[in-house]
Amino acid sequence: MQKSSSSEGLLIVVELGAEWPSLSGAEAARPTGSRRVLAQDESESHSAFAARVGEQLHGLFARGVALGHALIACSERTDAPARASRSELARATASALAGARGGSLVLVAVDRNEGRSQKALSALQAELAREWLSAAIDVTLRFGADAPAESLADPKSRTRAKRVSSQDGKAGSRRVA
Repeated sequence: MQKSSSSEGLLIVVELGAEWPSLSGAEAARPTGSRRVLAQDESESHSAFAARVGEQLHGLFARGVALGHALIACSERTDAPARASRSELARATASALAGARGGSLVLVAVDRNEGRSQKALSALQAELAREWLSAAIDVTLRFGADAPAESLADPKSRTRAKRVSSQDGKAGSRRVA
């Protein structure tokens, strides 16, 4: 069900305060049409960021390059506005992936809040996985800096089940804003 084309685009979306996800040599070498990064500005609210990403999703890649993989680096914020905006952001991204006939959506975070972020993100991942299953969107959740590279490097290794890494996320990561 997973499409495999050298004209697939990779989108990395970074919330304010999220850790920058490290990409392994395997991910850097994976053939893609192009890569794009959208990062939340310091003065931008979560809802404004979600709206901006949603507006830009369909024009990010050149003609002939379809969005095939998306990674959302999530901050540790678990308040209601952050959760609602993150949900909106993830759904808009999944919709763009579905419009390109499937792909993978990876939510990634480092949880230093004694599990609060993990619980909220796990619930979002489970909800999205059920919602987008029929559209051939693999939705996974990773904790730790190196986890996203695993899921994007080898499309055959992906499953629709939630995967949580036990890595602490310190090595190879950088705090954004």
